[in-house]
This record gives sequence, structure tokens and C-alpha cells, in this order.
Amino acid sequence: MKKIIIAGAAVAIAALGAALWMLAAPSVTYQVNGTSVSDSASVNVEYESSMRVQDLADHVEVRAEYDGRDVSDTIVMDDVADEMVQLGTYTLTYHLTEDEHPLQVQVTVQDTQAPQLHMDTEYTTRTGETFDVSRLNVQVYDNYDVNVLDSLSMDAVDTSSAGLKESVVRITDSSGNEAECAITVDVRDDASAAEAGTQYFVQQDPDDITLILNASHRLAQGWEPDDLTQIDDSANSGHMLRKEAADAWNELYAAAQKEGITINVVSSFRTEEYQRTLFEGYLAVDPDAASYSAYPRTSEHELGLTADISYDAQLHDDLQQSQLGIWMAENGWRYGWIVRYPEGKQELTGYIYEPWHYRYVGRTLAAQLHEQDLCLEEYYAQRTEAKND
Repeated sequence: MKKIIIAGAAVAIAALGAALWMLAAPSVTYQVNGTSVSDSASVNVEYESSMRVQDLADHVEVRAEYDGRDVSDTIVMDDVADEMVQLGTYTLTYHLTEDEHPLQVQVTVQDTQAPQLHMDTEYTTRTGETFDVSRLNVQVYDNYDVNVLDSLSMDAVDTSSAGLKESVVRITDSSGNEAECAITVDVRDDASAAEAGTQYFVQQDPDDITLILNASHRLAQGWEPDDLTQIDDSANSGHMLRKEAADAWNELYAAAQKEGITINVVSSFRTEEYQRTLFEGYLAVDPDAASYSAYPRTSEHELGLTADISYDAQLHDDLQQSQLGIWMAENGWRYGWIVRYPEGKQELTGYIYEPWHYRYVGRTLAAQLHEQDLCLEEYYAQRTEAKND
């Protein structure tokens, strides 16, 4: 009995000693964006164009003290997925190099900015004719939802009798942010029916290498890249791209050269005026020209991020079967380049399959598109519909 009592006392003393040691042991304290936290924190971040998951760390300032000493310079962040950001919550994990006590920061990416809505506000139509959104001349922009035009709506206009009729046009992005504009419709017995209007998404951040251009998404008038750089190709043709795209292209070209692959660039950056002349020339002889040539301000060539390529001086429908096409399919995405108008996706892109038309979107997005077999239209549609939760 005495041995049991002594043993029990020893266990109790040991437990007490351990507890006292833990109380006296050095502890880690964190601060996140100036606020003291224990082992977790939450931060809200406004979405920015071309934002990748690793970029979220730029919005989180973490400091740490250990035993009263500032040890912020020893903080490390665990690796995160190399992916483009969508709206939702991401976890960033931090810890000290010599300590396993982690800090988890929940970063919620949100969009609180209303769409931009610019439009004509006065219209005329004939009595009895339907006047709806298809008659409006509208330009919109949203910092996240590139398909915001799909939500365009307006109050009904009564055209059964003549007179000035008022309506309100509304547009709502995928986060529920709304913009509206009041319009007036002059309904007259002697007027013609209102003509079809035009609705465009006008890109306001053309420096975004991931932006989408197509028949409904266009560049603002007058914009041109200011960092055009000459690129390498087998024909020394002197073509130009924006610097980031040019650097990535030259890296790709050097890799192809090492494997004996010939790459000629047939077309790259185009001015708005050049694109207009090209498009109007095609249209003059072919009413279906819009299926393979872009209206000015909707052409990716005007971005300075696109190269049409060949193994000679011509564009080839069967490029994908050539040595060049096979090499590009296997390697182009690794350098940030994608076939912008893939086979079988004409209904989505609006253009015929163009195996020669390569677009620079950056390595991160190119890898995602390659892995998931998506064109840009599909990527942005999925991004709008889904959130990262």
C-alpha cells in the first residue's frame, strides 16, 4: 500500500511539473494585418485581375513573437496550388521555421464592385412595335463577371400608344452587385421601328494577360500596348509581342530549336487600323468572314499576346499533324501558350478551328486550360458559376 501511495504521488508531482513547465515555456503569438490572433484568422480580399492563389499572400501581413522576441523574419508559408483565383475562401498556412505551431489564415476573395453600365439613354420607336433590350446600345464592364451582359434587363415599355415612355435598364453581376440607368423611349406613330442595338463588354484592364476577347468582348477604342518587343522565329521576321508574352515566346522558341523544330511566325501584333483593313477585305468577298476574321477591337492580335505560326510561310489547317503542331500541343502550354480556337468548340469561341492561332495567357492559366481541356469561354463561364468554398 505504501508503494502504491508513493507511486501515485510521483505521478502527480510529474504531472504538476509538466503543467508548470508548459506555463513557463516560451509561446508564439501572431499578428495578422495588425490584429493579434492565436492560431487562426480571417481576411477579406477584393478580387483583382489575373490573381493567382499565391498572390493572396500579398494581402496578408503576418508577424510573430516568440518568448518576447520578434521572429517575423523566420515565418514561412506553406506551398499553395498554382491556380487562378475565383471567388471564395482559401486557406494560407504559416509557421515558424523552428516551430510546428501553425497559423491558418482564411482568405475570402470577394467582389463588391458594381458593374459599369454605359449606354444611350434616348430612343425612338413606332407605335405598337416591341421595344426590349435587343434595341439598346450598351457597353458594360465588370471586374470579375465577364458574362454580366447575360443579366441585362429593363422595365417593360408600353408602345401601344404614342408618347414619351420611361424605363430603367439594369445589370447584375454574379455577386449580386447591380448598376442601373434610366432611359426614355419616344413612341411615335410616324416613326420607324427601332433598329437592333449593340451590346458589348468593353475590357477596362487591357494589361490583364488572361482577359477574353471575342465578338461580344472588345478592347476600348484607342488602346495599344506600350511595351512591344521583337520576338525570335526561324524566319527572323521581326514580329512583335508585349514584353511578357515575348519573353515567354522566346523561351518556348529556344526549347523548340534545341529539338530541331522550325517555327515561323506569320502574324503577331496588329494595329486597329490594320485589323479593320484586313476584316473589311475578307468581308467584301465572303459574307462568312466573321467566322475566321475578327472585327477591329475584338481581335486578339490587337492585344499583342497572339502569334499565328507555321513551319513555312503559310497557315495550315492540318498544322496539328505536323512535327511543329505535335510539339506545340505537347509543350506550348508549359510556356503559357494555348490554341485559342480549339477543334470542336466553334459554337463557344465563334471562330473556326485555327490550330495555328496561339494565345499567351500565362503559365498558370495555360496549365489549367490544358489539364481541363477548356477554351477561354468555358473557363470564364465555369468561374462565374462556381465559387471556391
